[in-house]
Amino acid sequence: MNHAPLRKRGESTMSEDKAISGPLWATLVGALVAAIVVAAFFVFVQGGEAKQVANEQPLYGPKIIDGKGVPNGTYPFMSFLTLTFADGQDSNNKPEIFDCGGSLIDADNVLTAAHCVVDETRLLKVKVAVGRTVLSSKQGQVRSVKRVSIHPNFNFPNYDAAVLELSRPVAGITPIKLASSKQNFLEKPGRKAMVAGWGSTTARRACLPTFASPVFPYRMRQAQVPIVSDSRADQLYQDICRFIGPSYSHYIPRLMVAAGGTGKDACQGDSGGPLFVARAPDGNGDNDGKNGDGDNGTSGAKYTQIGITSFGPGCGTERYPGAYTEVNASPIARFIKRAASQ
Repeated sequence: MNHAPLRKRGESTMSEDKAISGPLWATLVGALVAAIVVAAFFVFVQGGEAKQVANEQPLYGPKIIDGKGVPNGTYPFMSFLTLTFADGQDSNNKPEIFDCGGSLIDADNVLTAAHCVVDETRLLKVKVAVGRTVLSSKQGQVRSVKRVSIHPNFNFPNYDAAVLELSRPVAGITPIKLASSKQNFLEKPGRKAMVAGWGSTTARRACLPTFASPVFPYRMRQAQVPIVSDSRADQLYQDICRFIGPSYSHYIPRLMVAAGGTGKDACQGDSGGPLFVARAPDGNGDNDGKNGDGDNGTSGAKYTQIGITSFGPGCGTERYPGAYTEVNASPIARFIKRAASQ
C-alpha cells in the first residue's frame, strides 16, 4: 500500500501546551472505516510533514509522542529539511513547502528517507539546517543541497533511503556514526533506542480514522523506544487492520528495524530522522542502548544511527512498533557509502 499523501505547512494551529485528545469512536460504520483507512493507513511519518510551530515552553513537556523537549545543542547532527515543491494546486498557485528530518553523516552529506525527496520532477529546492534545536532560532548552520541521491531500488516502503550532498561542508559539528555490518547487536530486541525530530505530537490510533489535527513544535523532541524483533514486527504487521480486507504487511526484516509499540513514537514530520543509540565513551559498546532520559546528551556520549525513520501504523500506538530503514543492511549501507563518496 502506498504511504499517505504529504501535508502542507500550516495545516494545524494549536499550542503545543494544549492537551490533545482524539474523538471517541464508540460506533464505526464498516464501509466508512474501510474507505478512510485504506486512504490513510500508514500515518506514522509521511514524508515532508508541515511544521506547525508552537510555543517552545515548557522545555520538558510530554511530546514527540509521549516524549520530551531536547535541550539546546544536544543532538547537533540532527538536520531539519525544508522541501519546496512545484505544485500549483494551492490557493495562491505558489510552490508547496514540506518538512522532514535527517542526520549529518559527514561534513558534506545528510541522510534522510527517500520518500521525502522522491518526487524529483516537482522538487524545486531543499534547505537543510544542521545543529538547530529550536526552529524559530538561528542556531546551527544552513545549507542548500546540490545533489539528491535516492536508492535505485526505492519502492515505498522498501529501500527508503536518500543522501543529500550539501552545497558546502558543515564545520564544527560531529556527524553521527552509522552502524556497521558487525554491529547487529545494537538491534537486539529490548535494547533502548532514541528517536528525535520536529514531527507531530498528536497521537493517532492504528486502523481507525481521526479528525485530530497534527501539532508541530518549535523545539526538537525525543522519545525512548525499545527495539522489537524482526519476527515479532513481521507478525504484527501481518495482522494489522484485518477487519478491512487482506493483510497489509510492509515490514521487510532484511531491510528494516522495528522499535516502539509502547505509546512512545515518532509521527508525521519525523520522516528521515535517525533512530540511534548512545555509545559508551570508550566505544566498546558495553553501555550501548542506555538512551534513557538521563543518558543522552551527556558530554562524553557518542551516538550510532541504526535506522532511518520511515513508516508505521498510527502514532504512539501501544501495540504496533514503527518501521525504520536499517542502515547496516548491506544494500542500504552500500548505497549510502557510494552516494556519500560521489
